[in-house]
Formats: sequence, structure tokens, C-alpha cells
Amino acid sequence: MGRFALKELGHDAKNRVKKICILILWLLIWQIAARLLDNDILLAGPVDAGKALGRLLATWDFYKICLASMGRILAGFFLAFALGIPAGGLSYGFPLADELLKPVLSVMKSIPVASFVVLLLIWQGSEHLSVWISFFVVFPNACVSMKNGLKAVDFRLLEMADVFRIRGWKRLFYIYRPSLVQFLCSGMEICVGMAFKSGVAAEVIGVTDLSIGERIYISKIYLDTPGLFAWTIALIVLSFCVEKLILKGTALLLNPVKGYRNIYLQKKYKSVSEDGNRDTGRYAAETDEGAAGSNAVVLSHIYKSFGEKEVLSDVNMEIKKGGRYMLMGPSGSGKTTLLRIIAGLEQADSGQIEGKTKNAFLFQEDRLLEKEFTITNIMLTDDKYGEGLGEILPESCFFLPAYTLSGGMKRRCALARALFYEMDNEDAVCILDEPFTGLDEETKAKTAEFIKKYLMGRTLIVATHDEKDAELLGGSIWNMKKSGLL
Repeated sequence: MGRFALKELGHDAKNRVKKICILILWLLIWQIAARLLDNDILLAGPVDAGKALGRLLATWDFYKICLASMGRILAGFFLAFALGIPAGGLSYGFPLADELLKPVLSVMKSIPVASFVVLLLIWQGSEHLSVWISFFVVFPNACVSMKNGLKAVDFRLLEMADVFRIRGWKRLFYIYRPSLVQFLCSGMEICVGMAFKSGVAAEVIGVTDLSIGERIYISKIYLDTPGLFAWTIALIVLSFCVEKLILKGTALLLNPVKGYRNIYLQKKYKSVSEDGNRDTGRYAAETDEGAAGSNAVVLSHIYKSFGEKEVLSDVNMEIKKGGRYMLMGPSGSGKTTLLRIIAGLEQADSGQIEGKTKNAFLFQEDRLLEKEFTITNIMLTDDKYGEGLGEILPESCFFLPAYTLSGGMKRRCALARALFYEMDNEDAVCILDEPFTGLDEETKAKTAEFIKKYLMGRTLIVATHDEKDAELLGGSIWNMKKSGLL
């Protein structure tokens, strides 16, 4: 580990030295070109520009001018994002709003900045010119970044959130936030430079008082090329620093420090664990339809096709409340489609489904929040039962990001999330699609006991292609071909 860190550090140091060398090379070329021309008006060298910048840095007016310009430009920048983010959200959620916004964004992106500047000078003068120019340049990008960030959210996670009824701030923070962070930060990185360039250009045209643009214009009037370069260098450095601060601040705002979240979750998990586990033993003896009562779900004449391929044909099932059902069949026999129809995630082409209730669903894929803690994935849907996770996963992995887990551990995490959801609701249906994927025989047996313990009297429907897996859970075996399902 130490060698790897030193190797990476050495690589980073080499990159920094390389960049410095390239910068020095271009400065030398610039200085040589200025010496060859020998005319400060046509081209001032880096030495003369540095001296001019040093004189500016020694004056209080320089800082007042930089702060004034930065304040106006950032006012436009933040106003653009403050309005662009909700506008992008509306555009994503409502097709009519998207159609109404398209021509506005198209006009704002296509009209030259100079035209906006002239219009604003006519309408309201130059005092707030850079504010509005920065706004007009940044707003379309802010709106598009928000819309694209929402569109990029994984539909599988959205479906998972629908199944487990993850709503409000949890849905926003855990499902939408990761995608929005990426797109909004990328948009801001582009927009900061655009805002400063367009804002200062507007100040140059409008000769705004107490502004960098005004000083650049004055340098041009007096043929002060070193001063022009000095103000340009100051503008580049200011834009760079502001960009880094904004990106860092945005990342901290949208990605809360995980150390604090870790402490919070550990305290919450500890308090839940101290309350004691729910009494799960009272249902341990229940197995299949012998303990079942009235119908939980009834499927009548269900048909489903994808294109020209018929997947389900005249499916009829009576699923008893509290019963256990194992759907057997090879891959492609329609097990997953049938489960999704029962869960309400897929619509049948024809037929009737009666008695649908809340469902705890294990997808064929794990569908975890990969960058969140293992325990977060469990407590996100029901924070009252997180303590049971220790029965199938080691506690050492609870506060590790889900992407660090092995395939089998991820599967057990997803299974626990499904089982703990609606555990108090005896009318709920627990639907598991291939729950033992990626597990060895010993872990399968342990996981099967975990399922039976936390089923808590609920109806169980499991899709599997392995008869041994079905036997571990007990209950009625329904062969997708032999039982008349197809």
C-alpha cells in the first residue's frame, strides 16, 4: 500500500513538473518574441506585464475594481443558476414547459453578446450591464445542465425507489443527487469562464465605472499594452480562483462529508439495535399453503408479449395469503415478467389481477446505491430493522460503500432491503427474483434461513431455475411449463 501511494505521488509530482516546464517554455517564447519586435505597444513581454501587474497589486484601487467586477459577474452567474435549475426541472417534468422554453433558450444562445449589450445600454445604461450579460450567457447552460442531469438518472434506481416508496428529500438526495452533482458541476465549470469573459466584454463596451472592463478600455486608449496584459492576467487568475471555489463549494453542498454521515448512521444503527430485534420466531413453523388463508393475489387469463414474442399465455394463479410459491423454469420462460406484473411494475396485455397489495421486491439485479454505505441501502427503505443485517453480512462491511462489496454480499444486501420492507404488514407480498444468485451452497442455506425468519407470515413468491434452491425455502413449486402457466 505504501509503495502504491509513493508511486502515485511520484506520478503526480512528475505531472506538476511537466506543466511548470511547459508554462516556462511558453513564457520564454513570449519574451523572445517581445524582444525581437522591440516595441512595447505592439507586444509587451511577460517581464513588462509582470512589472505592470506588480504596480497594480500595490494599489488599493486594484482590489476594489476586481471585487466590484467579480460581484456583478457572480450576481448574474448565481441568478442564472437560481432560475435555471427550477426551469430545467420544469422542462424535464412537463413537456409543455419544455416546448415553451426551447425557443427562449435558442434565442439566448444564438444572439451575439454585443446585441444584448447594445439593447441593455439603451434600456438601462451600463451600471448593471455585466450582471445581465452574465445571466443571459449562463442561464441556458444552467437550464440544460439541470435537465440533462435529471434525464441521466438510472431508470432502474427510479423503479427501485417507486417499489420501496422512497419519496421527498430521500428520493432527491439519494437517487437524483449523484447525477445532478456531475452535470451541475460540469456546467458550472464551463459557465464560470463564460460569465467572466462575457461580463468583462460588456464592461469594455459599456465602459462601466469601477470595473476591469473599464481599465482594459483605458489601457487601449493610452496604448498601454503592459497594463492591458496585466489586467488580463488578473482577470484569468480571478476567474480560475472563483471557478475552483465555486466547484469546491458546490461539491461540499451536494456531497455532504461522509464522515459526519457515518457517525450519524452509526448512532442511529446503535439506537435501533439496542431496542432489540422484532419477534420473528412466531412464524418459524409456517411453510406453505397449509398455513395460508384467503387469496392474496389472483391472476386470471394473463397475456404478455414483447413485440412478436409471446412471453406469457393465459396465466391463471391463485396466490394464498401467507403461502410460499416457487416459480420454476429456465431463463427466458417468463418468470421475471410474471413477477413484475404481480408487483405492478409491468402491465399485462390482457387479463385481470385482483388483490394487489404493497410488495417487497428483490429485483433480478441488485440495484443498490453503489456509493452509499451498505447500511444506508437498508435503512433507506426502513430504518427500524437494520440490526438484522448482521445475520447474513459481516458488520465490518456496514459502513463501506456498496461498490466495494463482492457480488454475493451485494445480493444479500439487496435481499435484506427487500425483506425488511413492510415487515409489519402481514398482507404484503414478498417477491424475490433469483435470491440466491452468486451464493455458494453454505451461504445459500444460511440465506434461506434468514428469508424464512424475516418473512414474518407474509406471502412469498420466488422465481428460480434451481430446484434445490426452491427446496431450501419450502412451499409449492410451480413449473412455468408443467403447471399450465404457459
